[in-house]
Amino acid sequence: MNEVLNHLYWVEEQLPFEVAAVPKHGGMAYYLDQRLILILVERPDEGYEHKGVTYPFQIWNGAIFAIEFKKQSAFFLKYSFLENHPANRDWLYIPADSESFEEEIKLLLREISKHNPLLGTAVKFKAPPQDKEKVPAEKPKKKAAHKVVKGDKKRENAFILSMVSKQKK
Repeated sequence: MNEVLNHLYWVEEQLPFEVAAVPKHGGMAYYLDQRLILILVERPDEGYEHKGVTYPFQIWNGAIFAIEFKKQSAFFLKYSFLENHPANRDWLYIPADSESFEEEIKLLLREISKHNPLLGTAVKFKAPPQDKEKVPAEKPKKKAAHKVVKGDKKRENAFILSMVSKQKK
């Protein structure tokens, strides 16, 4: 199933059986309940730099956990070892060269097994294209039979005042 991962293959084996794997970002992306939950990447040759900024860890060698930006503070409180990934603000990262990488991964794998609702980002699927022949054509809109004229309030008020003043005389 996995030709992209060499050293991180053991992580995939510990995921729940209902997790689907798809090659993505030079690694493997894992989906659970139509949500992206994890990306494993092994590209140590990519380096420490992204868009001109140098980071103290290799940014494409480790485990990326997809967690919506608004929900990340809950994970930072519980798992202080997580890093923000520079490529996407909805990704938290554990570099593969961290000292306690295996223990840290196992802690977050438990969250995946529990189906933690804070974990994962929704996947946007494109609707399949529809044939133009099958879609009913929209009916052309009919033009109004009479033309609507917008009134001028100053003239209207002046006319009403003139009528009222004529009645008093």
